[in-house]
Amino acid sequence: MFRNYMMTAIRNLMRYKQYTFINTMGLAVGLAACLLILLYVNFELSYDRWIPENDRVMRIETNHYAESGEIHYRGETIPPVVASVLADEFDEIELYARFLTERVALAIDGKAFEQEITLSDPGVFELMGIRLLEGDAATALDKPDSIVLSETDARRIFGEGPVVGKTVKLDGQYLKSVTGVMPDWPAASDLEVSAIIPISSDLLDYRPWVREEWGSFWGPTYVRLKQGTDVQDLSRRFNEYVRRVGPSDRFQDRIDQGMPPEYEFHMTRAMDAHLMSEVGGSDSRGSLANLWSAGVIALLILCIAIINVTNLGTMLAMKRVREIAIRKALGAEARHLMVQVLVESVSLTFISMLIGIALAEMLLPTFSQLMNRELSTSLIYGPEMMLGLLGGTLLVGVICGLYPAMVAVKFRPVDYLSGIKPSLGVRFRNTLIVLQFAATIGLLATCVVVFMQAEYARSQSKGFDSAQVISVDGIERPLVLERQEALRDAFSRIDGVEAVAASHGMPGHNYNNNNNLRVDTGNEVVTRRFAVSTELLPLLGVKPIAGRLFSKDFPSDAETEPKKGASRAIVLNDIAARELGFKSPEDAVGHDAYTWGEYRSTIIGVVENLRTRSAHSKPSATYFWIGPREYRHIVMRVSPVNMPQTLAAIDRTWREFFPELPIRRQFADDAFAEYYDAERRQGWLLLFSAGVMVFIAVMGLYGLAALATERRSKEIGIRKVLGARTGNIVQLLLWQFSLPVIIANVIAWPIAWWSLNQWLESFVDRVSLTPLPFLAAGLGVLLVAWVTIIGHTLKVARSNPIKALRYE
Repeated sequence: MFRNYMMTAIRNLMRYKQYTFINTMGLAVGLAACLLILLYVNFELSYDRWIPENDRVMRIETNHYAESGEIHYRGETIPPVVASVLADEFDEIELYARFLTERVALAIDGKAFEQEITLSDPGVFELMGIRLLEGDAATALDKPDSIVLSETDARRIFGEGPVVGKTVKLDGQYLKSVTGVMPDWPAASDLEVSAIIPISSDLLDYRPWVREEWGSFWGPTYVRLKQGTDVQDLSRRFNEYVRRVGPSDRFQDRIDQGMPPEYEFHMTRAMDAHLMSEVGGSDSRGSLANLWSAGVIALLILCIAIINVTNLGTMLAMKRVREIAIRKALGAEARHLMVQVLVESVSLTFISMLIGIALAEMLLPTFSQLMNRELSTSLIYGPEMMLGLLGGTLLVGVICGLYPAMVAVKFRPVDYLSGIKPSLGVRFRNTLIVLQFAATIGLLATCVVVFMQAEYARSQSKGFDSAQVISVDGIERPLVLERQEALRDAFSRIDGVEAVAASHGMPGHNYNNNNNLRVDTGNEVVTRRFAVSTELLPLLGVKPIAGRLFSKDFPSDAETEPKKGASRAIVLNDIAARELGFKSPEDAVGHDAYTWGEYRSTIIGVVENLRTRSAHSKPSATYFWIGPREYRHIVMRVSPVNMPQTLAAIDRTWREFFPELPIRRQFADDAFAEYYDAERRQGWLLLFSAGVMVFIAVMGLYGLAALATERRSKEIGIRKVLGARTGNIVQLLLWQFSLPVIIANVIAWPIAWWSLNQWLESFVDRVSLTPLPFLAAGLGVLLVAWVTIIGHTLKVARSNPIKALRYE
């Protein structure tokens, strides 16, 4: 019996080749898109789940408090000194590892490589479950001059063969011995680790405050807790302890004055940190909301593909009324007809699944590049996934064929013999069409708004002119810092370099050097300190809104003292002036300000709020000071004329100064663009999904239009005989398929409007929602629908009516 069902199914699929192709391709594309999106979702959900005992591995995070008691910043980093203090005091901590990332120049045999290294603790390999390919994990980081390389970097630097025992030089002065080679760090991790050296390394000796200061926040810290530890209780005891042993000006003194401590610690499970943490760290971090939306989109795509097959199957069942009538007249039972239709549907779905997997394989490299994730289809071929695919194929096949089977079962042979055409399922089919187009229109409108917001955020005023501004990084290295003035002078003599300055921060580098700033009126706020050279603010086109900027005509501007994070003259941004209680920027000029205890500075000017972070973050209160020891970047403005030659000359000048150090330079506008990587990924995902939905809708509409015009061919013939013109026929059929699209717009617009309003709330600077994106999406889909069906309507409208009426 089953063989008979299969043979009949194959004959019917071959008989209606056009509709079989439409159904197969529409469903295959939908399944391929679902697979790709689900691979992306699975990758995001797998972050840090590879860590052994991951239910006990925590990341310690920080809540920073304003004087009012509100949390003004959530950070993923803690002061490195705190980790060792807590580990010594609390037995619940089994292992801990700090991850302090630094970019260095790695040299060997006269060749220099740009290398990212991580300073960490000896227990890092046991904590993270990393087994070394070469060397002993238990002793690899015991000595300060050790370095462990990833497999890829070891091969890049040394080539094939053993590398343990070989020596490299970091930043032209620090000799390190390779003590191990580790596998490449898993891609599904918030940490990017390619080389590890001990945190006790002399590489940090020129910055002793990193290991010692309670206000030095750098790098995340992970701990593994003992089984059964109450995380909330331990966090509470952490904070009680640090209030007792930490610096009193950050903790107890503030509490005595009725204020909260400067910061408190809490813990988040490492495997939850990527999606659920509330920290304000990397803008490329994942989002649980985005992941839910990706899952919903995958479900929508699958539903639209199923709707297509169901609609066409229902229409095709009506086209096969003669076959069904004859089968029933010859004694076929309802269950036999139902099984026959379901077998055809499942067979078609199985073929679509095979094509869908092949399409997913073909599109995966492009999709991975768009999503900026290292995705692999290996998950598809696992036994569990294959079993799920087979079960899903069967389920989808049954869903696609169930309603057409019911239509076939309910049709009576006597109706056919009486000349009555079946009208079963018309309302249900129209409802499905409306829902299909509503989902497509809503997604297209969302896609337009996401790209509009990304473009708006990029084009927002930064408070300075970032065009043709280049940052050369890594100036904080002692070898470079001691020669940075000579290097700046050499850069300034290059043709095409219009201005040169030095700075602590630049876009793409979220340094957070915060300290209290108190003015002589008694008001005090937490501010961000920003070290600059005299030339930086003029280079960026910043003009004072009150007072003046730093000037070499006033040598006292640059006066400072060791271990003081301010100069004798400081410049505030507008936010700092307002938060300090000044009624206007002019009122702030001339007042004394105190930082670092009683170190006195004079406010010489106020400038607009410079934005060096993404549109997700509010500009914060900031003061600028002249602090050469905190410079990290040389900043240049270059002429757009002969840009390649200018950049080549910059690189050549750097090599003349530091032949063993590769140059790291970046345009400021490129750094700003990186802030919106998460929005870019979401936008491409939406665009990809919208494209798939439109393709599926067009395929389905093409098939429905073909079937509809074929069914109404006699009606159209009669209308033409009675004098209807081609335009009248086209208008009639266009209206039939335009009405569902119009209704779909009415459904999609309010839902999409509400959802996008919620999403835009996460931006400080956001685009205003207008009807334009929704009109564009609705009209676009309507235009696609017209283009799709107009060929069928013209063909039928121009055909000879005698052909349609010759049997009457």
